Amino acid sequence: MRRFTPLPKNESAEKIMNKKTEVAATSIACPLARTARLVGDEWILLILRELFKRPHKFDELQKASGAATNILTNRLQRMMEAGLIKKIPYQERPPRYEYKLARAGYAMLPMLLEMMRYSDDYFPCAEEAPNRLRHLDCGELTQAGQRCSHCGGDLSIHNLRLEPNAQTQNEETASD
Repeated sequence: MRRFTPLPKNESAEKIMNKKTEVAATSIACPLARTARLVGDEWILLILRELFKRPHKFDELQKASGAATNILTNRLQRMMEAGLIKKIPYQERPPRYEYKLARAGYAMLPMLLEMMRYSDDYFPCAEEAPNRLRHLDCGELTQAGQRCSHCGGDLSIHNLRLEPNAQTQNEETASD
C-alpha cells in the first residue's frame, strides 16, 4: 500500500515547488499531491486553458490570463521544467518566444475537462463561461466531460475545440 510522504523536515513546500520537477516528483509519493503541486495554481490552469486554444506569445498569455509579468514568467518556467509546454523562438533580435503545449500538457485535457464539469455541477455560475467546447466530430457544443453531451462520442484533443463564447469574442474584437 502506498502512503503519503510528507515534505522533508528541512524543506518548505515552496522550495520543493521551485526545484526541477523530477526532484519534486520523487520527493512526494502521492500522485495526487505531485500533480497538485504543479497544477493546483490558478495561473497555471489559466495558461493551460489558453494554450489548449492555440500557441501564444508571452504578451498574449499575459493579456488573456491577467497574470503579472513576474508571475507569468515563473509559471511558464515551472511548466517548461515539468515538460508541459515548449518555448519556441519566433524572433531573434530581440529574442521572442511562442509557447505551446508539449505531450505532457496535452495529456492534462481529461483532468481539465473533469475539473470544468465538476465546477459546472457543484459551483454553477449565473454568467456564461468565457469559453465553450465544440465536439468537432458532430459539430455541436458540448458540456465538459469525457463524452460529448450531444452525440455521446468520446472527447479528445483531436476532436475538441475550446472557443470563445459570443460575448467574449465581441469583447476581444472591440479591444483589437
